[in-house]
Amino acid sequence: MEITKQEMANWLVSENAQIASLAMKNQWMAILEENPSLFSEDELWQKNPSQSASGLCLAVKKNETLVYPMIRLLEGRLIAGKQLPFCVWVELMSLSSYHLDKIEDKILIRNFVSSQKFEGQELYEIIGSALRCIDRMPEWHDCAERWISQVSPDVNFCIIVQRFLTEWGRLAECSNDLIVSAFDKLLPEWAPLMIGALNNVPGPYRYAMSFDVFKKYFNQQSEEVIKAIVKCFDEDRDVDLQQKLLDNIFNFFNSEDCEIYLSSALIFVEGIKNFLLHHWGNNCFKFSLFWEKFHYAPEFFDIIRAALKNDLNFVMFDKGSNDKLAKLKTPLHMLCYMPVVERIDLCLLLLKAVSRGDSESHNLAARILVEKEDFLQFDKALDFKTYYKQLEEIVRDSCPISYEIRLFASAILNAMVKSGAKIEDFALLYDFIKMRDLSVPALYELYPKEIDDLLYKRRYESEILDYLLKN
Repeated sequence: MEITKQEMANWLVSENAQIASLAMKNQWMAILEENPSLFSEDELWQKNPSQSASGLCLAVKKNETLVYPMIRLLEGRLIAGKQLPFCVWVELMSLSSYHLDKIEDKILIRNFVSSQKFEGQELYEIIGSALRCIDRMPEWHDCAERWISQVSPDVNFCIIVQRFLTEWGRLAECSNDLIVSAFDKLLPEWAPLMIGALNNVPGPYRYAMSFDVFKKYFNQQSEEVIKAIVKCFDEDRDVDLQQKLLDNIFNFFNSEDCEIYLSSALIFVEGIKNFLLHHWGNNCFKFSLFWEKFHYAPEFFDIIRAALKNDLNFVMFDKGSNDKLAKLKTPLHMLCYMPVVERIDLCLLLLKAVSRGDSESHNLAARILVEKEDFLQFDKALDFKTYYKQLEEIVRDSCPISYEIRLFASAILNAMVKSGAKIEDFALLYDFIKMRDLSVPALYELYPKEIDDLLYKRRYESEILDYLLKN
């Protein structure tokens, strides 16, 4: 088949990418092999620089012996003061990393590329290419590190690194090392975005790298990096690696040097709550130290309680620690450090533990209530009617009612009557107490008239009913 120059020219710019690529490869092979070609080197570069660079590398990929002629050709062009399009360097890196077999050919191209000077966006792009190539060809490491050392923190560089993580989506030993260096050149506000991007990268490196970024930029972006890193715990995946990451975060937070505000701590606990509960035994010691750092802030407890959905789940929690030295063997043990005397909801939770918990939970809850029962003092706005159903359910679960339930329910109600709001539905409270044979002295001290009125009314109603039933 005899091909004219015009026909080949049409092929070089064909809408069919394969035709254009192969035609370019055909012309470059002719030039490199010093055979007759329809187009000169200059003409090929003018046609389509990107297609030309790709075709040149395809020619060498087809015949690896053409590596040296290609380097001589490119060097000659540079010596003559003729520019090469930037895409040539990216194509050369890909060629040497993925398509050549001989190490000496790979090194020849590496040395040629590394001898060039890149600036601005081209510097960022060549680093992006190095990130993609280095795991296949570790020999890029030294020049890639040198390129990264030339970078000043810049939005466009951050975009290149993030794009690599999200689009390339994999890391090995060498690219991991290079990314760590790249992360040293981040703008602080990009740190959370990089941690988020690492969530898409499989393998063991992402957790270690997420922590490195987290630790490096914590003082500048504390809440934002916390929000980003806790997404690693959204669901159980690589549990051993997730646990190692959580250990590192706890160690960092629990160190004397770390300054963290309560608002940031609560974001962290909210983010890890499910993983923490699923793996309580592995984390209760460090979580306890972290909570202690905030003087046992009740907000920690409230997050854990809410994560368990309801109080019965809280009481029946079965993933606790078997270590006798653990301060927080289960979430229920958090109540040892809570302001129980001021919160009726906590007292009712303890009462439920006495009623429904296993022997250890039962004994713990009973011990706490015994220690606190004489000091209970609730909010003055508290109304019995609000908690009636909860109390009724707890007492009903203990049927027949046990001595402990009777004792503790009496103490809670006595405090409620003494320090709570004025009783609106007096009959409801009085009947609840009398039917369970509870001891609530405050009722008789504060409401003697209401008791007399209620009893008088009931005696009178009883007399009326007797009369009506007989007549």
